[in-house]
Amino acid sequence: MRHAVDSHAPVDQAIGVLTASHQLAPAVGFEVLREVSQHTNTKLQTVAETVIA
Repeated sequence: MRHAVDSHAPVDQAIGVLTASHQLAPAVGFEVLREVSQHTNTKLQTVAETVIA
């Protein structure tokens, strides 16, 4: 359970970055992260950490 909570935080932060910088709805921000993750064969958390950095 702790791991799930810890891994969810970067995704939420990355969604926040995308919504603030590109004026997207949170659901659209998540879709962007998900699409990048799938198309680059990279874990969602890794994509999120890259966006945050």
